[in-house]
Amino acid sequence: MFESLEMTHPDPILTLSEHFMSDTNSRKVDLGIGLYKDENGNTPVMESVKVAESSIVAGAVDKTYKGSSGLDGFCDAISWLLFRERSNLIEDGRVFSVQTIGGTGAIRLAADFIKQIAPNKGVWVSDPTWGNHVDIFSHVGMQVSYYPYQGSGGDLNFPVMLESIREIPEGDVVVFHGCGHNPTGFDLSKCQWDAVLEVVKERGLFPVIDMAYHGLANGLCDDVYCVELFSDYLDEMLIAYSCSKNFGLYRDRVGALVVLGKSRDSCVKAKLHLARLARVSISSPAIHGALIVSEILSSPDLNRMWVEELKLMSLRIKAARQVLVNEARKQGCDDVFINVCNGVGLFSLIPARREDVGVLRELFCIYMLDSGRINLSGVNNDNVGHVVSSINTLLGK
Repeated sequence: MFESLEMTHPDPILTLSEHFMSDTNSRKVDLGIGLYKDENGNTPVMESVKVAESSIVAGAVDKTYKGSSGLDGFCDAISWLLFRERSNLIEDGRVFSVQTIGGTGAIRLAADFIKQIAPNKGVWVSDPTWGNHVDIFSHVGMQVSYYPYQGSGGDLNFPVMLESIREIPEGDVVVFHGCGHNPTGFDLSKCQWDAVLEVVKERGLFPVIDMAYHGLANGLCDDVYCVELFSDYLDEMLIAYSCSKNFGLYRDRVGALVVLGKSRDSCVKAKLHLARLARVSISSPAIHGALIVSEILSSPDLNRMWVEELKLMSLRIKAARQVLVNEARKQGCDDVFINVCNGVGLFSLIPARREDVGVLRELFCIYMLDSGRINLSGVNNDNVGHVVSSINTLLGK
């Protein structure tokens, strides 16, 4: 049976990480995989997570299943985290969450759900977007198309984006990045989100919001602006929520698909269908990481600790972005890093070609995605000079 298989390409991000780990050069720099890194280049376990985990392990009484929808306490906590300013929606039964295998699992569950209830709808993603958006929706048999996001200079071209969304067929699905756009780092302003909402309403589009970096772009409150805005005027939407970055629970794979429905009755039916889809794919999700998140969000002391840690992580990312910009100015290559100045969150794009990225890896031991996406938290005071001079050697005028 296996002899009929054709060769396929390994995942570029995970492969890049493997190459970085095997590189013995002391000057190597990892700007690739989307992990938060501190000033020393480490991805630490958050103190709030350590305390919560210790408490959970000490008090563990069983290892039983928690059902296809996951841990109730976790699901309720994520709904509240996103809709605390719209708590009436939760109380009215119009919002619920289903636990998933990370944010990726939430996107996959959303894709399966949409394909089940609206099999002929197309799905539209930004150009560029996180590559797995395209792969996941395509894999379930949906037609994926793009709306432009960047201009020719690499900046956010909002007028063209808005006009393109206005041309999307009525009722189709459109995927938005809630905050910390991956890979560009360009987020919409509140006024721009307001304009997008008007088009979504006008065209009857169905939004799926990918919320992978909540708290790491402009803060916990500002990062949910589009969620709150859309929920004020729309009957339905899906939000794919990840706890990988903002809780540092990468390999624990903790996420949720958060659902806004028109009524309590429609949400009850939607939850049953989502639970059925989860049942036939994963049976029930792993609970350990969900217990950690639930413990943090339900404990006032741990919640405060987590919020402060998240603020420090956000400040660290912003500082790394500024360090890179300052070094580029010092070396006279501002133009190469122009997009870094205007972005937020972990990522930015530099104008590198695939062959340039290969040279940077082979000659300078600088690792990034072939698209030119860089993880800003991989930059620190010790390596920024090497990063800028190496990139400038290839890309500078």
